[in-house]
This record gives sequence, structure tokens and C-alpha cells, in this order.
Amino acid sequence: MAVIVSDIHERRSTMLGKVSIFLLWLVLASALCWSQAVWRDEVRALSLALQGESLIDMLRQMHGEGHPALWYILLRAAHGVVGSPVVLKIVALTVATVSAYLLVFWLKLPLSIMLLSLFSSFSIFDYAAMSRNYGISMLVVFLIVLSWKRGLRNGILIGLLFALLANTNVHSVVLVGGFLAYWFFDLVLARPRPPLSAFRAFATAAAIAAAGVVLCFLTVYPTFNDAGQNDLAGKNFVVLLLSALTATSSYFMAFYPDRILELAVAEPLLARIFAALMAVLIYGSLLGLANRRPAMFAAALVLLGLSLLFTLVYPGSYRHQALWLVFMIAITALTTPPRPGSADAGGTEAAGAGVRIGRLCFMILLALQVASGIEKAYQFLFTDVPLSRARDFGSFIQSRPDLKDAIIVADPDYLVEPLPYYVSNRTYLLREERFGAIVRYTRSARLSLSLAEILQTARQLQRSEHAPIVILLSQRLDRIAAPVSLHESYNWLLSLTPKDISAFRSETTLVKRFGPVAGSDETFDAYLLK
Repeated sequence: MAVIVSDIHERRSTMLGKVSIFLLWLVLASALCWSQAVWRDEVRALSLALQGESLIDMLRQMHGEGHPALWYILLRAAHGVVGSPVVLKIVALTVATVSAYLLVFWLKLPLSIMLLSLFSSFSIFDYAAMSRNYGISMLVVFLIVLSWKRGLRNGILIGLLFALLANTNVHSVVLVGGFLAYWFFDLVLARPRPPLSAFRAFATAAAIAAAGVVLCFLTVYPTFNDAGQNDLAGKNFVVLLLSALTATSSYFMAFYPDRILELAVAEPLLARIFAALMAVLIYGSLLGLANRRPAMFAAALVLLGLSLLFTLVYPGSYRHQALWLVFMIAITALTTPPRPGSADAGGTEAAGAGVRIGRLCFMILLALQVASGIEKAYQFLFTDVPLSRARDFGSFIQSRPDLKDAIIVADPDYLVEPLPYYVSNRTYLLREERFGAIVRYTRSARLSLSLAEILQTARQLQRSEHAPIVILLSQRLDRIAAPVSLHESYNWLLSLTPKDISAFRSETTLVKRFGPVAGSDETFDAYLLK
């Protein structure tokens, strides 16, 4: 009886500890979410989701945007209920909260891995406070883990989850391939050989997953944001391929906190040292799965697949790179023994020392993400430097009744994309010569623009629309003393000359200069055309 009571008390203490940890995460993630100013990529998704008179019309108009449809469908549905742009934060935080709940209460992970994962930068900020479609990937990945054993019976449930994962973002297609690789190697290497029904379940899931991947690519391609893709013209494909194969860790340097990255940028020798250390941590993390070869093969394939994607298609930012960490957490949960000390189905004693070293590497890698999370929490909760100045600009416009009908133009054009979250003013895209709030990063736009042309277009708008014109410029004109051509975005050029600057300043009034930002380039000077 005493043993039973002790066991009940221990379980209650464990549950109380988990509840406390989860609530601490919820408070931190909520504070970051509601304090953060939204930036262009977040609001762009909402603007796309609200296009068209119907869901079908929206899907038709977003074709080629570069992302599958799931996130846009969620935003449109939520907006239909709430009727406010705030659905961006509500949906993102809800998805992240469910993911955190599954991580704390349901996934079978060592306590250290669970805690480090929960308070990593991607968990508290990039997939929670930032309203993007990558947080859904983490949720679906965790659901796949929890459904794994049941899904192996006939493959339908887990196949549907694979298809769903493939339609969260293009990068998650690689994760789908990783899960299928794990399943396949697990079947092939298992002894005794599994029954034929197990292979039929795998084939069923793979077929459903393939349908989901096809749907993803039909939604994404051909993209109208052709300038956003890596330009491979004149480059040797074999060299690029070898680079992805041999220098994989170099594509994941964003795993370091910003302070370390600043040191690496300032000192080339430190950059090489940190790159070598990252290689040790990443490849060492794979070694932590050495006693479960299917899992190690799958994690290595996902690492390689993302590296190839970053090399050949899109460059990878932290939110993309962190998907490998999410996959590693998932594969660790799938292969963690139900009781400490018990062996995996594919475990071997010979791999014990290497596995322990590998798990230490993975814990260090996750600890770096916690350090990054602490940096972000401090930056956005305890300083007055936001991610974007769009919110401050919205407050400024609302404080000026004379500007409530003003038309807003900007250079770069993408500075207008976050504005619909805060103000209802019309926006005009200079390089595409049209009204709108969704920039198309196309090579057919006006790639080269001068300050004189910006002023001329603003004057034409003022005459044709009979409305005040506010011009946002990311460049501080008073700091430019000689002719210069500046690169912007993927392939844009802005030409500035002292003569054009003088003419521009004589025909406009600088009404507001906004301060620095952290993590983006969304700060600017606001001019009112006289």
C-alpha cells in the first residue's frame, strides 16, 4: 500500500511540474506574441488569404505565391469568425500552444530534451510569436509521432498526416520524405522480417503522401515570385551539389545566437571555427541515433534534403533551418525507450558510448536555441526596438486626421505590406505601377528605379487621385552625399544623386523619422508630398 501511495504522489508531483512548465511557456510565448509588431511576411499571408469573393477564388489568386494553401485556408476561416487582422496572432499562438501541450504532456522524451525544446527560440518565438506557416509543421510533426503506432496498421491515418504536413510549407516536403525513409528502413532492417501487411500499410501511406506532395507543388509552381528563387545561371550544378553534400552544416549557422553570429561576421577566423563547431554538433547529433539506424538514416536524409533545397531553390532562414531540429525531436520521441534503461528495437551495446556523445551534441545544439530564445525575449520584451516600425507608423497615421485618406508609396515596395494590419489607407506599388499591398517579386517589374521617378510617380498619383501622398523611404537621404546605386530586395536597384535628393526634399516634408529595428529592415523616413 505504501508503494502505491508513493507512486501516486510521484505521478502527481510530475504532473504538477509539467503543468507549471507549460504555464510558464504559455505566459512567455503569449507575452512575445502580443508585444511583437507584425512584419511584412506575416501580413502578406493574411492579405493573400482575404483575396477573392470565395475560397476557390482565393486559391486561384494565390497560386504561384510560393507556399501551399493550408495556412491561408486557416487564416481565411478564422477571419470569417473574428473579422479582424488579429486572427494572425490568434491562429499562430493557438497552433503553438497545442504543439507545446503535446511536447510537454504526450511526447515520450527525456526531460532535458523536452525542456530545451520547449524554451528554444523556434518554440517560444519563431513558431509562436511570429505568425507564419512554419509553426503548423511542428504541430503536424508531433501529431505524426503520436499517431505512429496506430498509423502503421493500415497507413491511411498517417498518410493523411503526411499529406497535411506537405501542405504546410515546401520545406516540410523534405520532412515527409524523412518519415517515409525512417519507416522504410525500419521495415527493411527489422528482424524477423515484418508481415506483408506492414509493407502494404507503408505503400498506402506513401501513396497518400505523394498525392499531398503533388498538391503542394501544383499550388506553388510555377511561382510568380521568380526573383525570390536562387539564380543558378552560369553556375556549375555539380559544384553546387557537392557543396550541399560536403558543407551541409554551413547552411545551418543560424542555429547560433545572434551574439555569436556577430562575432563570426566581424572576424573570418572565428567564422571558420564556429562553422567547424557547428559541423561537430550537427553530425554529432546524428550519432546520437546510431543505435537506431533507420532513425539516423532518416535524420541524415532530411539534413541533406534541406541543404539541397537551400542550395538549389530557396535560401534558408532560421525558421526553415529549425525544421530539422523539429524532425530530430520527433525522431528522438519515436525511438526513446518506454522506460529508462530499456533497449530500443534496433539498439546495440556497441553504440552506447557514441550514442551518449551524440545525445550530448544534440542537447548542446538545443541549448544554443534556448540562448537565442533568451536573446529574443530580452530584445522584444525589455527594449523599445521592435521587429518592424509598421505599428509605430500606423499610430502616427491615426494621430493625423489629415492623412486618413492618404495614399502610401514606399521604396522598397515591400515596406507597405505590413501596413494593412494597422491602417486601411490605400497603398501603391512603385515598381509594379499598381495599387495593392502584395508585392510580386518578379523579374518583369521595374528593377531599376531613381528617386526622381519616385517623386514623379507620387506627383502623378496626387493629381489623379486628389489625395495626400505619403512616401516611405528606407534610405536616410541626409546621409547620402554622392551619386549611388543601392541594391534592394532580391534584384532591385535604387539610384540616388545629390540633385535628385535636393529636388525631392524641396517638394516634400519629412514628417516622421522612425528608429532602429531588430531582425528586419522595416524602418524608414516618412515624407508628405507638398
